[in-house]
Amino acid sequence: MILLLSLYSSRNFGQENGLSNMNKWQSWVTMGTAPILALGAIVAVSAPSRANSVQVTCNTNGTTPMVILSLAKDGTTKDYMMLNFLPKYFSAVNAVQNCQNAAKSLQTVYDTGSSKYLTADKLKDQPVVCAVERRGIGCNHYSAEVLFILKPVDNPSQALYEMLGRDFKQAQPSDARTLSRTYTDTKPFWWPF
Repeated sequence: MILLLSLYSSRNFGQENGLSNMNKWQSWVTMGTAPILALGAIVAVSAPSRANSVQVTCNTNGTTPMVILSLAKDGTTKDYMMLNFLPKYFSAVNAVQNCQNAAKSLQTVYDTGSSKYLTADKLKDQPVVCAVERRGIGCNHYSAEVLFILKPVDNPSQALYEMLGRDFKQAQPSDARTLSRTYTDTKPFWWPF
């Protein structure tokens, strides 16, 4: 900016370049407003924003480990239970480990915006729950992120439905008679940002 001002500050600037008095005035106005506008843009870009954030953690304080979603918006934080690792699907040790791994993977999902849905599927005859980027793809898709594996005898869609917190759960469980997968939005209709 100082370099620009020194270039334009020559007393003979307008005369040397053959500019009329009107062009000299326009040059000075442009020269004066351009740095102000640039400075304003720099300030706007570098100003701290009120960050809206999502923190995903595994809470092991209760009887069953839970993936908790903490949403912070404008200085207020609210917690939502997303997944409850029920004893009917996991041993105590596996529940904690799967909860921690799922929380870590889901934090990445929210940080990157890479996946928008949770779904249940079978991979190599193993029931799994995964995060996928769109409806219509399963856990075998290259972009899917497997969150945890269930016992071979478990129905993955039923397990996912029972494990989901009420704010993420659909009104009705999936119908075992249908061939379609159930997709649970990782950012439900009430999502604040």
